[in-house]
Amino acid sequence: MQATARALLVGLAVVALCAGAAPSPRPSPAAPPSPAAAQSSAPNKSLPSLETPFYKIETDEISRKANGDFTMPHKVTFSRPGSDGTANQAEGNDKRSTITLIGNVVIHDNGNAPEADSNDEYAKGGPSTLTCDRLDVDAKAKVYIAIGHVHFEQGIRKADADRGVLNRGTGMLHLQGHVKTSEGDSSLRADEMDYNLNSKHVLSDGKPIIIKQPVPTSAPGSASPTPAPKRRRLPIPI
Repeated sequence: MQATARALLVGLAVVALCAGAAPSPRPSPAAPPSPAAAQSSAPNKSLPSLETPFYKIETDEISRKANGDFTMPHKVTFSRPGSDGTANQAEGNDKRSTITLIGNVVIHDNGNAPEADSNDEYAKGGPSTLTCDRLDVDAKAKVYIAIGHVHFEQGIRKADADRGVLNRGTGMLHLQGHVKTSEGDSSLRADEMDYNLNSKHVLSDGKPIIIKQPVPTSAPGSASPTPAPKRRRLPIPI
């Protein structure tokens, strides 16, 4: 994540003043407010939150220690410029700007993060969604580790794996365990895959590596290509 100045949300209170109104000759007593009206007029209580220059997280219970360690045993809402998400619980250290989201992790990126204007190819790819069982975030190092049932979608791109590590500082993405990636009709299966987001270089490892690609169709009036199956399965030796 890029280091950004913390945005402060300032609430504006509107006060209605009634002055100079003449009383009616025989005012009737005001009826007591109903419980529903009293509840609706009460100010909304904001959830306890923890905020660093890199992210903000809200929940209904936070336990903190002097060294910066914190735990949130119940559902949490996570947000940073350009993205937001939820998880069943969280823990981390706010002084080190690290956080671990645990259980049913869902992160949405709207494509407008500060990195979208940089050379970060991941950020420039548009809105995306990541789901996993656990997500470890080192905000200062810009390293994200997704573990368990990792699924990523960004436009027509999809990726699944048992574990994924994204280093936005170096531009490297490492996927491990039952890796499957696809973009439109093209797909790749492997045991492991390293992808450089900047150079677009891919290095895969597996026995076998399977690549599927659509067969190009000939233009009208041109010679028909040599007959071939609609998709190719190519075991690539290591």
